[in-house]
Amino acid sequence: MFCPHCGKEAGEDQPFCRHCGAGLAEPAPGPPPDEEGRLKTPWEDRGNIGFFQGFFTTVKNVLFNPTVFFKKMPVSGGLTDPLLFALILGMAGFMFFYFWDILLHDGMRNFMTPEMKAAAGQYQFQGIGLALFAFLAPFLIITGLFISSGILHLFLMMVSGARAGFEATFRVLAYGYSINIFFVVIPVCGGLIAGVWAIVLMIIGLKEAHQTTGGKAAFSVFAPVFVCCGLAIAATLLFMGAVAASFGAMMQMYK
Repeated sequence: MFCPHCGKEAGEDQPFCRHCGAGLAEPAPGPPPDEEGRLKTPWEDRGNIGFFQGFFTTVKNVLFNPTVFFKKMPVSGGLTDPLLFALILGMAGFMFFYFWDILLHDGMRNFMTPEMKAAAGQYQFQGIGLALFAFLAPFLIITGLFISSGILHLFLMMVSGARAGFEATFRVLAYGYSINIFFVVIPVCGGLIAGVWAIVLMIIGLKEAHQTTGGKAAFSVFAPVFVCCGLAIAATLLFMGAVAASFGAMMQMYK
């Protein structure tokens, strides 16, 4: 027999598919999103409309008309184009974040007293540190994109919301890197705006790309945050308990 969820061959006596983990007795969540009506993004059509027009039109559509953009975005076609798009915007965001940080840091030093300048010390993110950061940044962007996409897709699968494949989730996050434009044009609070709008874009993007419900999309976005917070709290409590136990044991030794 074949798994109704992923279509791969599964054993007759297996309660769960060994490929996707779905229950074989459960009905399939529905057909995958129809590719009919989905068009190339302007970025993926840059060979016809031009590099800059394709790039900036995509950024504009993602930021200001995300529902239509992700509804029409193809959920297949390869990872190269969306990955390149995310890499360009990710590096631009990093560079301008550093630029504004340096500019504002030097500007603030002009208003400091000599004692305050001595306490603040020298700016550490320069020279070798900056060169190392520039070298590692592309790898951090690519790795983070794949890991984040995998986590979101896993949680979306947990609620049967992943009607399309991993590529659809990856594309949503890659084109969602358009939020990095806020780092370019808005210093200081650009990161806060980008963080809030990123959550909105991910929920809209997953909903439209996978043709699922907004609740399932929101669950896949917020659940990893709650899990990480829970693990951090649990680790903190365990550490505090271990410290308290060690302190108690030492007190007993000196009695």
